[in-house]
Amino acid sequence: MPDLSLPLHEADAPRSPAVWLQAMLPDIAPEPTPEACWVAFARTRSPEHHPPMYWLGRALDEVARAGLAEAVAARVRSAHGERACSGWSEADQALQDVLSEVCATAWTQEHLGAVERVEVSVERPVAVATLLHVPSLDAWVAPRRLWPVRTMDQLLRQAAVRFEEAAAALPRASRSRTVYLDIPLNMFGWAQDVGYAGPTTEPLRAAVKHFAGEHHVGYVLTRPFQWGVPLEAWY
Repeated sequence: MPDLSLPLHEADAPRSPAVWLQAMLPDIAPEPTPEACWVAFARTRSPEHHPPMYWLGRALDEVARAGLAEAVAARVRSAHGERACSGWSEADQALQDVLSEVCATAWTQEHLGAVERVEVSVERPVAVATLLHVPSLDAWVAPRRLWPVRTMDQLLRQAAVRFEEAAAALPRASRSRTVYLDIPLNMFGWAQDVGYAGPTTEPLRAAVKHFAGEHHVGYVLTRPFQWGVPLEAWY
């Protein structure tokens, strides 16, 4: 088990998300069945040939170098619980929200600078939301993630809510305001999912541009966890 209190050396090879999840949630055993708890299934996925897992591992490494690994581990345990869930649960989605925020933090550190995490009260869709602040630029980033839904209409409606909530939380007087939006992860069919197949991705891309303009914010749209290669960014 890795020592999460120790930041990585730049020369170290990236750690697999499976290694991180084993360290953060040691009581959840690997399970290769896709319908299992997401943590259990993700522990069987390798970063090789699986871009979401590769970039998630990179993001966890980056926050570890910034000394944030223990804080992330505590939030992961709080979001999901330390035991396996029944699979495709709200606990699984809440955990992935935390991991998406980790990816947003890695993106912000790489493109804007050192990050402070700030919690703010909002009306919807949750009582408390996270913002990332880069004091050196007075830049603010709102990490948000879409949850899996059955139709494109539902996905676009959810994106509209995410942008409305994020824009309301971002300080209006700041020099830079950006919404970081992560597409939901489909662990057993990602290559044909939104973010990968053009016909299913273009409606979301167009909607995100519209919502960003409507709320006067920048945006970063990413495939699941893939902060290093955004689908589109304007900020």
